[in-house]
Amino acid sequence: MPPGTAPQVHGADMIAVTTTSPSFQMPLEWHPATALRLRRMAEDGLGQRATITGYSTPSTADVGGASLRLRISDPKPPLAGQGSLALAVRRVQGEPWLPAIGGVPGHHKDRNGDARHGLMEIMVIARPTVRGKVTFLPKDVLQQWAPVGQEVEVTALSRLGDFHIDDGSGPWLRDRILITASEAEDLAMTAEAVDGDIQQLLSGTGLRPDPRVEPPPSDEWDLARAGTLHRDVGTSKL
Repeated sequence: MPPGTAPQVHGADMIAVTTTSPSFQMPLEWHPATALRLRRMAEDGLGQRATITGYSTPSTADVGGASLRLRISDPKPPLAGQGSLALAVRRVQGEPWLPAIGGVPGHHKDRNGDARHGLMEIMVIARPTVRGKVTFLPKDVLQQWAPVGQEVEVTALSRLGDFHIDDGSGPWLRDRILITASEAEDLAMTAEAVDGDIQQLLSGTGLRPDPRVEPPPSDEWDLARAGTLHRDVGTSKL
């Protein structure tokens, strides 16, 4: 999709984001005010162009998460280094930002021994929960909202810690995601207070809240019982 272009959706054509309950293994949940505070911070940030290259890595899927994978063409710090980040993403300039957490591997090598400069994986925090809070967008919504090959804009709000290497087990990544989410909540508390709800968070983004309640993505326990954990069936980590 051409740079700076986002799908034009209106009314019933907007992408529905169903309501859910976070899973026991991935209890990531923010108050909408936290998400809106991070959006406010993003409005003063430096936007950088990135291209969608895919979605959840096997490791992320194994712990019940869902993510966007991106490549930044000319990363500026802190996206040029490595670490866990609080950030925000939008499809086109002028569209409201959506808050996210993510990891930038930087010089850390992939399974082929190659460095991963300019690559990142992020979880977008904009899905309503049954408790009136927000959790991460599911993979099917991410695929509709930002198809592979589309250019988006990201802005880093703060580097929260070092990038951690996959040790081949689920708990390390689940814990890293939850710690990063908690640190992002702490960061939000330093921003100007913003009142609002999920409707305000999604307004203008091409997404709309859907009151239908659906189960959360299958987590590590569900996948283990089904025999479909990626690390158990031999799928390589990305």
